[in-house]
Amino acid sequence: MKMGEEEQEEENENLDAPGEYPSKGDYSKAEIVRSQCGKVNDARSKEMREGYYNHDKLGNDIYIPDTRKEFISAVKRLRTLLSPEIERDSKFREKEKNIMEKINQAVEMFGIYEREQRGNTIIEFKDNPKYIPVLGETISVIQNTTRKGVILRQIVVYKKGVFDRNHHSYWDFLVKMYDELDAELSNLIDRCNYFKEGINF
Repeated sequence: MKMGEEEQEEENENLDAPGEYPSKGDYSKAEIVRSQCGKVNDARSKEMREGYYNHDKLGNDIYIPDTRKEFISAVKRLRTLLSPEIERDSKFREKEKNIMEKINQAVEMFGIYEREQRGNTIIEFKDNPKYIPVLGETISVIQNTTRKGVILRQIVVYKKGVFDRNHHSYWDFLVKMYDELDAELSNLIDRCNYFKEGINF
């Protein structure tokens, strides 16, 4: 047999038994997921700190990132990477459904209605969905001048950050929910046979 024929025969044998060799695609997918698991772990290992504004020497506002949002983004990315595995796993989908229902209810718990000033009063648009105020959002509120419990004057003023607590309570709640989702993703990885032995999580 000629050398070229021997090489061709060996190549055909490898194609006939692909399970003996980790394919490039499988290995790449497992490595990417393992890397993302590390990013989730790193993000959650930090103090879950709210975002805030600081000032540089020139007085410019500098936003310090919210570590809660960084963690949640990392979990979302891991979930996206595992989409094919999730499609094949009904147990995970059921768990995720329950978690997402709680997340969807969070806007109702911590959100506020859009509002509008009309003279010395504020109208809330309660027929519209609530929304989560952004950090430091300027919102109209009623300011009363009272004497001995009697309102003497009522005016509308605009204040910054009035509903910051709603903002932070919402994101604190989401961290708890994404902790649960992260745990379910870990369970999915543990029972998933997609990844080759030797790729440890």
